[in-house]
Amino acid sequence: MFETMRYLKINKYNLKNVFLLISLSLPSLLYAESSTLQKILKSKTLTVSVNQYYEPFYISDPKEGFPGLDVEVAKELADYLGVNLRVLPLKTFDEHATRLEKGDTQLAIAGISTSLDRFKRVNFTDPYLVTTPAGLVNRQILPPEPEGQIITSVPFRSLADLTSLSGVSFSVLSNSSNHNWLKNNYKKNPIYSYTDDITAINELKKNNVNVYVADAFKIQAFIQKEPSLKSSYLPLLGNVQEEHISMAVQKGDLEFIHTVNFFIKENRRNGRMNSLVNKYFASRDWIKN
Repeated sequence: MFETMRYLKINKYNLKNVFLLISLSLPSLLYAESSTLQKILKSKTLTVSVNQYYEPFYISDPKEGFPGLDVEVAKELADYLGVNLRVLPLKTFDEHATRLEKGDTQLAIAGISTSLDRFKRVNFTDPYLVTTPAGLVNRQILPPEPEGQIITSVPFRSLADLTSLSGVSFSVLSNSSNHNWLKNNYKKNPIYSYTDDITAINELKKNNVNVYVADAFKIQAFIQKEPSLKSSYLPLLGNVQEEHISMAVQKGDLEFIHTVNFFIKENRRNGRMNSLVNKYFASRDWIKN
């Protein structure tokens, strides 16, 4: 009788351990089974949304070998995961966030700047690029350089240097991080916002404003496509605020974020990101004749 009771107590103890082990393992098993990463691996396809109007991050009609910086990053991530890539061009941050929320896409690589407001809808990875609000300023509003003197420094290097001028007006993409920066730093100046950058920069060309504001990469891209702009407009690319360009993912999937963050970290460490930046921003080779 004693041996029987002892046997039952031992097995009861083991049974409790078994149930405890199962209860601890089940959430992680369910998490792994439902994770974005597992869905990608199971479907053999990574669907990435890109910015339809942000050359050269995405180029709608590309030259061979120049699909756009973000497309190349997406392709390399898909190759790292061993899956196919599907690219979906979208127009606005809201469209990217909605597609992520619905599960139509798994990742947005679209030149997106991070913000607390945007974080309410998506999670952000570590930045894969860092930029700053920058501008193209009409040279006519700048004071003339003193004659007969050797100029040893450039007095206007960043948007912050325009505070000494009067009559400055700006054009910018609506509801962008650059728009918010302008509203915080040039509260007394006229700021005109537009739904797309083409309209915003055309306002500069038509002399309706005297400064067009965008991130430094976009300013560089416009100058590459139209080198003649530099004769009438001075690019202001100096840093005024660190802007993180990050990838966006659906809320809550920490496993997938960890995977993408490691991919970003390695590509920054081994120089691949610098190589892509030089490919698209230190050369005009991506532009069709």
